Amino acid sequence: MKKNMPILSQATSEEGGFTLVEIAIVGAILSIAAALSVPNFLQMYAKHELYQATTSLYNRLVLARSSAISRNAMIAATPSSTPMGLDTVAFTAPLGPETLPEKIRFITPLPVNPLGFTPRGLSTNPNPLGQTIQLRSTRDPNLIYSITLMPSGKVTWCRQAINPCVINERS
Repeated sequence: MKKNMPILSQATSEEGGFTLVEIAIVGAILSIAAALSVPNFLQMYAKHELYQATTSLYNRLVLARSSAISRNAMIAATPSSTPMGLDTVAFTAPLGPETLPEKIRFITPLPVNPLGFTPRGLSTNPNPLGQTIQLRSTRDPNLIYSITLMPSGKVTWCRQAINPCVINERS
């Protein structure tokens, strides 16, 4: 009892699919879209990296102020920039150094006197405009954020290259 197997007809095929030309067109459209989005992605990444470094340094300065008050001792933060190395901020004990990411640099000249706090939480610098340090992304040199230490000991930061920075942005 052999059953006869039907031979597939070449004229009528119910299978659907994409042709090679259609797949090539979709691939070309996707690669053009990816090429257009890369510069925006790099700028977004530079902004995020600079934001992270600025807020981290801002938080360390706020911690230094509260440590000066709670320990009844002076705390100093000395920013330093080396031409081929990483930029750092050295805090006096008990706080350790803060190293900036590789693509974030201080804008020179840095303050001559270190940023510091008295045991009462006031700034050690009598300049009425405060002390400002500015950070720049090497990925996008137009991105500059500022951190200012006011004589009252208040630390502020902003997304602009202004001196002194009087706007505190947290978002």
